[in-house]
Amino acid sequence: MLLLLAVLATGCKKDELDDFYTEVGPQFPTFLGNALNTATKYATGEIVTFELQFAPQTDPIKQVVILQRVEPSRDSVAVQTIPYAPAFSRLKRADTLVVRYTVPAGANKALVRVDARVESTTGQSKIRTFYYRLAEATPTIIINSGPTNVTVPAGASPAPGDIVRYNVTLNAGGITTAPVPPSTAAVPAGTLYKDLDSLVVFARVGTGPERRVVRIKTAASGAQLTQNVDVPLPAGSAGQPVFLRFEAKVRTPARSASVTAAPITPVAPTPFSATVRTATLTYTGTTGGDLAAYDLTTFTAVAAAGPATSKDLVISSTATNQVQFRTLSTNTRLVRSTAAVYNAATLTSIRQIYNATAATSQVTTLDNIVVGDVIITKLRGLDQYAVVQVTGINRTSATDATVSLNIKAL
Repeated sequence: MLLLLAVLATGCKKDELDDFYTEVGPQFPTFLGNALNTATKYATGEIVTFELQFAPQTDPIKQVVILQRVEPSRDSVAVQTIPYAPAFSRLKRADTLVVRYTVPAGANKALVRVDARVESTTGQSKIRTFYYRLAEATPTIIINSGPTNVTVPAGASPAPGDIVRYNVTLNAGGITTAPVPPSTAAVPAGTLYKDLDSLVVFARVGTGPERRVVRIKTAASGAQLTQNVDVPLPAGSAGQPVFLRFEAKVRTPARSASVTAAPITPVAPTPFSATVRTATLTYTGTTGGDLAAYDLTTFTAVAAAGPATSKDLVISSTATNQVQFRTLSTNTRLVRSTAAVYNAATLTSIRQIYNATAATSQVTTLDNIVVGDVIITKLRGLDQYAVVQVTGINRTSATDATVSLNIKAL
């Protein structure tokens, strides 16, 4: 019996076996790499571009079929069939096919599965898959509070150039991420938004054209964002209504939302006294003497024995042939400025310039005073300002010096 089986086995021919078996393994499409570099959230209507890369094929590729499944549906549907047209990339050393896929409609945070099924002419296929969630493209914005004038004391009327502050919230209740497979984390509460790009403020004076006055680059996130926005009131707007419109922008896809604040009518700038006061400080000996200090609230000299709280501007040193100014009164600060600022000075403009100056430049001592120097003074921590121009310096000895000043104040 064993001999008979051996004879039968050796009698089978190879071509008879081939009638029953066909080699198909090598004819599967061959991908290079699995990553499609897609994001985890898209908005309805967005065009998503991804690239498939192939190695040389044993059997030609016929087409690429794009299928999608949108939660809560359990079924995938074909949304696109792309005939294959090889395009060899010398840079990537592979055949490539760029797919342009349109994001469907669906509920916010709905999970979408996309399959790119590559089919060969033999009917064999391979699939590459990615997941994302549907996000809201249009942001939201509300004004929580404002305006608060940060340039002048509370309750004072704003003037052109003053900074008014609003507090706004973008994407109230928003989130920026939601998990996709293979993650099994729970989907958080809130609306999934596309990433914000910027917050822009436009100003319109009366019936004039609208102009952009502030642009804030926001973090690339769709999460709720609450922040203060400081807006300068336009020049020349005194006595006219100023309308401020706050606009939240998304770059991809291009969407925006805006809200307009109640109008503000700025008052005219407060002028300084029409009388420019003059003063002379004289430094003598090694300690300065009785004419080296000046009270900028009473516009009088302060004796050496006088209270330091009245010494708003003092020649404190003439060493190394340089004049040094210092303030001894509590919370008085000095800011070096320019002739143009002095010439156009009003209480409003000087206050604005001082408040716009970095705290590191609001000092108690200024070295190397020269003719032409302009010094803004904020007096004793109050909403009281003066601007001083140095008009002359006369050295009478190695230690003694006389400094002449022009002073603008209320």
